[in-house]
Amino acid sequence: MSIKLNEKQLIAVHLLASGVKASIIAKELGIREETLSRWRQNDTFSQAIVGATEIILKEIIDTHKNLLITSQNIIANVLNDEELDALKKANIALRYLSLMKGKDDISQKSSENLFKHTHLGNFNFSNNILKI
Repeated sequence: MSIKLNEKQLIAVHLLASGVKASIIAKELGIREETLSRWRQNDTFSQAIVGATEIILKEIIDTHKNLLITSQNIIANVLNDEELDALKKANIALRYLSLMKGKDDISQKSSENLFKHTHLGNFNFSNNILKI
């Protein structure tokens, strides 16, 4: 039996997935914290939170990747600039390399966390997620 979430529940799902405190959500929605707690015990509501969290994490990862690509392109353009002297280029390259040291571990941990969230539930969110 599929239970649809009402508008307040959908808003609460997105706010919870975004990390907003329950007390703030309850106040903004005009509900009691106990009501929100009861909603969280509902499987459909809990699965919707997992799905919304997954979407938010994917968006964060995509944004992070885009920023990295843009930054790397800028660095590559600067390093290829013939007007910039070799010492400045070397300094930029060394700074970049020192910043990137150990970043593979962070990327792997992010991917593992996303994998955990995406496999917590098999809920179809296409009809149940409110676009905010």
